[in-house]
Amino acid sequence: MNSSLTEPLLQGAGLAGVVLYLGSYALLQIGLLRGSGYAYATLNLCASSLVLLSLTVAFNLSSAIIQTSWIIISLLGIARLAWLNNRVRFSDEEWDMLQKMFPDMPRPMARRFFNQGNWITADKGTTLTEEGQPVVNLYYLANGQVQATSAGQEIAVVSSGFLGEMNVLSRGAASATTTVVAESRLFVISGVALQRMAARDSDFRILLEVGMSRDTGRKLKLANQRLSTSPEQIT
Repeated sequence: MNSSLTEPLLQGAGLAGVVLYLGSYALLQIGLLRGSGYAYATLNLCASSLVLLSLTVAFNLSSAIIQTSWIIISLLGIARLAWLNNRVRFSDEEWDMLQKMFPDMPRPMARRFFNQGNWITADKGTTLTEEGQPVVNLYYLANGQVQATSAGQEIAVVSSGFLGEMNVLSRGAASATTTVVAESRLFVISGVALQRMAARDSDFRILLEVGMSRDTGRKLKLANQRLSTSPEQIT
């Protein structure tokens, strides 16, 4: 290739690398990328490779060492993520919950989340939350039925999704009493465990809050759609 064409192309590659560096860091800071994810490591790998390529035009030893080191670190990070993901195993129940509630959660993070809780089978009549009392556990209803009542009046019958998600992190008072009305399979994790995990890992807190907010919105939308029906059935 003609050198008069090659040099601008290599310089353009260097500029593209700078854009990727700055863009990935900006996305990380605004929460659209996770530092522990494949995307961030891959973007940094591409950025450092492009900048290193551009150095063939105007070589700089210090910059070359930095870019080479960044490539090695990114490759090690990607390899580590692949190794960790391949080691993680989920039960069918866990995998189904993960896909529905936290589809973007990294597998190692999800494994730590599940390890902090337990799956239970709740009999009819079991009370999960009491109106006006602090919410101490987050429940995920995999199957079954849970009735929500407020001031003694039924407001919903839930057959899937989270219970207690609106107040569990703050230990706020439950807005309704929730009672199992048909044998149900639930995942339960304490608010203390969630708070501890959220304090240690900001990425986990973001993914947790997004998942809970999404499910709350889903249930509110269904409740509004079925406001005129009785009893209300949220599935």
